[in-house]
Amino acid sequence: MTRRGIALTACACALVVGGVAHAQPAPAKPSDAPLPSCLDQTLKDEIGAELRPRGVQKRNFIKAHKLVLVAHGGLFGGDLTSSSWVAGGSLGYFLTEDFGVQAQFDVTPLTLDLDAPINKFFGDDRFRPGTAYVALGNAMWSPIHAKAKLGGGIVHADIMFFAGGGRMFHDAVQGLSFDAGMALDLFVTRVVTIRFDARDLTAIEEIAGQTGFTNNFVTTVGLAVWLPL
Repeated sequence: MTRRGIALTACACALVVGGVAHAQPAPAKPSDAPLPSCLDQTLKDEIGAELRPRGVQKRNFIKAHKLVLVAHGGLFGGDLTSSSWVAGGSLGYFLTEDFGVQAQFDVTPLTLDLDAPINKFFGDDRFRPGTAYVALGNAMWSPIHAKAKLGGGIVHADIMFFAGGGRMFHDAVQGLSFDAGMALDLFVTRVVTIRFDARDLTAIEEIAGQTGFTNNFVTTVGLAVWLPL
């Protein structure tokens, strides 16, 4: 090969190499580079500090091994007697977080408004109104813990079921009495709760010469104080 051929070959190779070099992509700009990991962590920390955790959270009130003293009042809806007020209280103790026992004592007047016209017509007293004293013992089960948004905060609550029996002391009541119902506790502080409860109080009553098995509806609202042992 002559010197002229070698020179032409070298020039052709230089052009090819130069073309390949110009075909390569330009280097990335600094603004296109990913953010440093330290800045990523800073942003995560700032965002995480503003976010509040959601979902299921732990109870903020523990009932296990505590005494609960309740004072309540409400309405006594008699099955055969007239509706009237009821007032009383209870003392309970929770063996575990879900199970407890309770002793309750209530006072309510038993009256029969429809009996007054009958007494005037027949001239005799078929029903003597008086005060009834109700003493009951209950087993309590609290399987549901709930939260409700009231005002600007979250109020924790427990839904409880209970059942038991005892005596309803009155001349018109015979034998034992039994009750069953449910209650809602709103935990307003770590010591005090507001309790709403409704129950069916059953008893055998003799009213105006008629004896039957009665279902009396009792609903109350009360203030409960929790005392640790």
